Amino acid sequence: MMINQHAVDTRSLKMIMMLVCVVIVAATALYMIKPVFVDYQQRRETYGMLQNQLQDQAQLQSSIDQARDQIGKLQLELHGEASNMPVNEMESYLVGRLQGLSWDAGIELVGVRPGAAKRIMEFEEISFEVDVSGEYANLYKWLDMIGNVLGFMLVTNYDISLSGRDSSKTALNMHVTIVFYRAADI
Repeated sequence: MMINQHAVDTRSLKMIMMLVCVVIVAATALYMIKPVFVDYQQRRETYGMLQNQLQDQAQLQSSIDQARDQIGKLQLELHGEASNMPVNEMESYLVGRLQGLSWDAGIELVGVRPGAAKRIMEFEEISFEVDVSGEYANLYKWLDMIGNVLGFMLVTNYDISLSGRDSSKTALNMHVTIVFYRAADI
């Protein structure tokens, strides 16, 4: 059986041409389409990372805002409302606040005398001599209120006595020395 050599050559030539076309198409896909696809994949990943960073940044900003609010609340609790006032403004502010708290507690604010401000280490100590009159429970309530509203303070001295010689009256006079502390200006 004899095979036509011309037919084999034509068939081989057609196969070779088809293989060359397949190689050209594969090379075109590999060198032209693949870089575009890889670039698309990288851009898509970058976009996803940036989206995550935006979400993380929003969460971080929210956490920072919450922390700042908490710090403000803690500073108010520790130092009170008058922590950043100059001493001369603080005196008039505290007299007004003591009067308002006295009314709220149901006692009478008889007198307030500011003492000298002293520096103790990193703190400024500001003292006030305060005289009030009222029922014992209201006096106690007033002391509790000034501690909560005005910040860190100490009662360094107190004296309680009957309001008058009439023992049927239950009103008391109280003289206290209140000392407030705040961070000193350096």
